[in-house]
Amino acid sequence: MKNRVYIDCTATANTLHHTGIQRVTRTLIVFGAVRNEDWVPIVWDSGCYRLPNRFERSRLTSVFSPGIHRWRKLTNFLGGIFPRKEENLLESGSDTVFLLTEIPSGERLQFLDELASTGSRQMVMVGICHDLLSWSHPEWTASSRKEGFEDYLRLLGLMERIICPSQATAIEWDRFQRVAGIVGPKAEVMPWPVSGELKTTSASKDFVPMILSVGTFEARKNHDRLLDAAEMLWKSGHLFELQLVGRQRARGENEIPDRIAELRRQGRQVEWTPRATDEKLEALYQRSAFTVFPSLAEGYGLPVAEALIRGKPCICSGEGAMGEIAAGGGCLVVRVEDSQDIAKGVEELLTNPKMLKNLSREADSREWPSWSDWMDALIDSSKC
Repeated sequence: MKNRVYIDCTATANTLHHTGIQRVTRTLIVFGAVRNEDWVPIVWDSGCYRLPNRFERSRLTSVFSPGIHRWRKLTNFLGGIFPRKEENLLESGSDTVFLLTEIPSGERLQFLDELASTGSRQMVMVGICHDLLSWSHPEWTASSRKEGFEDYLRLLGLMERIICPSQATAIEWDRFQRVAGIVGPKAEVMPWPVSGELKTTSASKDFVPMILSVGTFEARKNHDRLLDAAEMLWKSGHLFELQLVGRQRARGENEIPDRIAELRRQGRQVEWTPRATDEKLEALYQRSAFTVFPSLAEGYGLPVAEALIRGKPCICSGEGAMGEIAAGGGCLVVRVEDSQDIAKGVEELLTNPKMLKNLSREADSREWPSWSDWMDALIDSSKC
């Protein structure tokens, strides 16, 4: 008998954002639908879970490139599910897994807390802990996002399994348990697979090299220091184009967009794409000479891995989760809290083609886990 996996995709089904948690949730749904007919996406609605309606299915899948829709099982998934509510949609059983990839709140959090506390249930509840930054670094987090976050972490402590994408996040999970005085499951480190069908090692053929940086505009992503570094290099005579891809986290926080506008008025070659389709982002990766990810802290560091799988070197931090990825090769590690050190790293790759080529070769030779392997690990370890 196959395992039935319920994946809670409530928030992802109601947004067009495609970063971090949304990217992972959508990818799990797509690959789960392709390989497993009992992989069931569910949405919380008015006191119970139901299957996603056609508008929600569109938000879960339309962000992917059209080619993946040729997969027969995914086509069936898109066309065969209609909205319905069932009080007993979550059927318990030794072969049933409930997978939480999001951060619930309100009545959904309360429901899951009660479900996880029920000792008589048979289903295996698995939580993905993407990061604990709202708890460990509240200064980087908006008040609205901090509210209820610790309650969510306590919910994870009631589940049978906790999956973290990096050892750094697993260590933070252990620290939270000690501080909060709870005894939850020991975190399992299962790094995110990254898709690499369009892998390339070809560098930009433009006269002016293009540098790509992918990441949401928020404090910990550290775009201000990246722009400081770029200004230093432009003023010293270096020619390059800087492409920034990522949405603005909060309305009204216009420091980075305003600064980009001012740099453009000065004639600097800097572009900002708030929302990029998969095709657009892939084209930018194809053009780029290398990438920069100046984030101060991450639960994993997906943009680093997504650059490396395409054979593109990445300048990033050597600390925490990003340091774990960088250790495998293809990265130039810098102190991202220091604008001058970022500038030094960018200058090195702009002026040292041998180093750039060597890093590209390292990136190109790396091996990455597949989504199929990741899902096998989820199912095999969840059997009762």
